[in-house]
Amino acid sequence: MNEREKNLVKIIGTVFVLYLLWSGYGRYQSAVSQRTKQIAQLASKQSELSEKVMMGAIADGTFGEYMARSLPSNPEAARSQYQQWLLELVHDKGMDNVQVDFTSSRPVGGIYQKVDFRITGATELPELIGMMHDFYAKDYLHRIRELSIVPVKKGGFTVTMNVDVVALANAPNDLPERSEPSYRVDADADAYIAAIMNRNLYEPPNQPPRYSGGRSIEAVVGRDSPTPLTFKDPEGHDVRFELAEEPPEFVRLDPRSGTLRVNSDVTQEFQLLVRAIDSGYPQQTTEQTITVRVVDPPPPPVAPAAKPSFDDASQTVLTALVQGRDDWTAWMHVRTRDQTLKLKIGDSFEIGSLKGTVFDVNPRYATLEIDGRRFELRPAGNLGVAATRSEVD
Repeated sequence: MNEREKNLVKIIGTVFVLYLLWSGYGRYQSAVSQRTKQIAQLASKQSELSEKVMMGAIADGTFGEYMARSLPSNPEAARSQYQQWLLELVHDKGMDNVQVDFTSSRPVGGIYQKVDFRITGATELPELIGMMHDFYAKDYLHRIRELSIVPVKKGGFTVTMNVDVVALANAPNDLPERSEPSYRVDADADAYIAAIMNRNLYEPPNQPPRYSGGRSIEAVVGRDSPTPLTFKDPEGHDVRFELAEEPPEFVRLDPRSGTLRVNSDVTQEFQLLVRAIDSGYPQQTTEQTITVRVVDPPPPPVAPAAKPSFDDASQTVLTALVQGRDDWTAWMHVRTRDQTLKLKIGDSFEIGSLKGTVFDVNPRYATLEIDGRRFELRPAGNLGVAATRSEVD
């Protein structure tokens, strides 16, 4: 073989070896992948089997619970036992004109017997709620399928109740009556009665009163300071008021009007928690914290300056000088009073702010004397003006 043929053989051999390696690796990868899938399938089956085992255990426990709560499998025994319990229930709750009637019984799938009863009677709402509580507190496999409540004009309700109860097919006939209450119902019937009775079934839910006043009020030290608190009820119900905590001795709150009165001898600041309670059904309450500031009284108002009174002397005029039989008379007309004074020598007068006497009267003027000053007043002359001029002169 020449050199060329030898190289060709080497190449072919190398390719063949690589092919064998690639083929073997592919088969290895396929085997690993297949084995991984098998492991995953087995793990899934194991999980399913574990779940089924668990569900079976749960079902077995649930079925055991149902068995304990079942009526006897004998139809007559189941009917008699349950009807007797229903009669005791309705009489214990004070229902009137009661009838407890068996209505039907039928097997269901060979697993259990379904027994139906009808209860009719008259009662009040609290007694009905209590009866329903005791019904579901009894740990039977039963239910109230239909409930009809019709108001009566004279008060109370007429009640019709259709009840279903189950008796398992393989339940023992000597199964004892259930004595322990059901865990599904609160043992305290009053909690249910309060929740239902404190609700108005014929109106929207009652809304609490709303406070629309300020968060702080002021009172004056040493004074009885009343402040009406402005709570408004959305439905217009009456609202009563109280203080949530014991107030100071100088604080009083009218429970009907909501007027807060503070009469403190010292200036101070404190807080009150006011509670407003409406008369709706059920009652709703609102609490509001109010800051009270007791402050000094404001300064007294400044009295306005007194307006000067109108001086009649400024509107008095000498209208005439009249000669009588023996002497002269000065006629002075006071315009503001529409009055004419007829004054002779020696007469005194008091007109507005001026008080004096007539010293002399002649045909040309009258001489008047005021506070020791004498001045002349001529016809048509103004008394006030003449008196003022005499002070200057």
